[in-house]
Formats: sequence, C-alpha cells, structure tokens
Amino acid sequence: MNAFRIRRYAAASLACPVLAALLLLLLPGNLGAAEEKFDVLQIGTQTFSNVTVTTKAKQYVFLLHSAGMASIKVSQLPPEVLEKLGYTTPAAKVTTNTAVVWAKQEIAKINTPQVRELGKQLGQKWRGKPLAALSAIGLVGPRLIVAVLGIALLLYLFQCYCFMLICRKTGQRPGILIWLPVAQVFPLLRAAGMSGWWFLALLVPVLNLVASVLWCFKIAKARGKSVWVGVLLVLPITSLFAFLYLAFSNGVSGDEDEEPEPKIMSLQAA
Repeated sequence: MNAFRIRRYAAASLACPVLAALLLLLLPGNLGAAEEKFDVLQIGTQTFSNVTVTTKAKQYVFLLHSAGMASIKVSQLPPEVLEKLGYTTPAAKVTTNTAVVWAKQEIAKINTPQVRELGKQLGQKWRGKPLAALSAIGLVGPRLIVAVLGIALLLYLFQCYCFMLICRKTGQRPGILIWLPVAQVFPLLRAAGMSGWWFLALLVPVLNLVASVLWCFKIAKARGKSVWVGVLLVLPITSLFAFLYLAFSNGVSGDEDEEPEPKIMSLQAA
C-alpha cells in the first residue's frame, strides 16, 4: 500500500513540469513557433548544453537543456542570441533637433586653425591693457585700494552732508550724529517727525520696509513737498533724484509754511 502511494506521488511530481512545459508551448503567439537549438548557451554565469528554445515570449524564453528546463528573462540574453531568436535590440535615439545639429556643424566649420590662431593673437594683444592704463596714472597695487577707499569715503561724506541739509531744512539740528553710520538714523527719524523707537522696526525683516516707506512720505511732508516726492523717493530708479531734490531744493518745512497768526493791535487812549 505504501509502495503504491510512493509511486503515485512520484508520478504526480514528474507530471507537473511536463504539464507546465505543455502549457507554455500552447500559449497564444507560440503555436507554430520555430524551435531554436544551441549546442552550448552561455547566459551570465550559467552554461547550458543541448539547448532547445521552445517558447519565446515578450519578457522571457523557455528552454529545454540536458539538465532539465529553465525560464530565462529576455533582458539576460546576449545580443547575438537575441538577434538569432528574432528579438530586436533597442536602437539608440537619433537626434532630431536639426537646429542644434546645424549650429554644431557651423561652429565646427568656423573653428579652424586660422581662427584659433587669430583669437590667440588678439588675446595676447589686449591682455593686460586695463592694468597698463592704470599703471600709466599710477593706480596699481596699494594705490588702487587707497583710491577706491577714498572715493567711497567722499561719497559717504556727501551723503551725510545731504542728510544734514534735509534735517536743517525741516527745522531740526542733527548734530554730530548725522556723520556716524548707524546713529544718523535717529536725527533722520526726528526730522521726519517719527519716534526714535522706529529704529527697532528697521531691524525686523518686514517692518523695515514699512518704516522706510513711511519715512519717505513723512520726510517729504516735513520738507513741505507734495506726496509725489515721497513716491519718487520710494521707487528705486528715482530715489536718488528725489533725495537730492529734498536736500538742495528751496523751501521750508510744513510748520513754517503756515501763515502766521495776525497780531491784534489795540488803540489805547493817550
């Protein structure tokens, strides 16, 4: 009884691979397919002998060999085997951008040895011209640094002078603070009629924009100018011209523009 069961299990185990092979052979697209045979087939590190390819699918091939059966992915097959089995290898993409191809061809035509030699000569001719010009007026090395620093200092002093004029024309005395880099903010705020606490707002990323725009309109009003001067002072392109206009234009502050109160004269009896 036990021997009969063992034979039945053995027959069933042998029948499963055979049925699987028959099902693969009968899959759609494989009926009537020609079998390919190889004496030796090397796939990666595996070597098969007496190989017969029975099934060729899109993603895999099924083959019989001397040691049994195997299912191999198409991507693992060598190019020569793919070609023999009828698989087409993906062709490289062809560049269809004719404009790029034309540009490369034209550049290749222009970049001749004569053109390269001419470019080298021009580079040697003009190389060092700026340094030669600076050397002619004595501005090379430390002298150039001193000249740049001197120009920057003159521009800073001119800016401070303009700040001083604006403060004085609003009726404020800026004092020595107007000549100091950070402390000059306080007399400028006072000239615009703003509290010194606005200095803290200038340190906050968003509030500094609000404080700057507000100061532009306030200082224009303190100088007795129209609101359009404040608008021009806010805009980046016209801010320099508006700043110079506030510093050097005539006019008095808004408080001085007001008409003085008439004096009441009374007649006293002698």
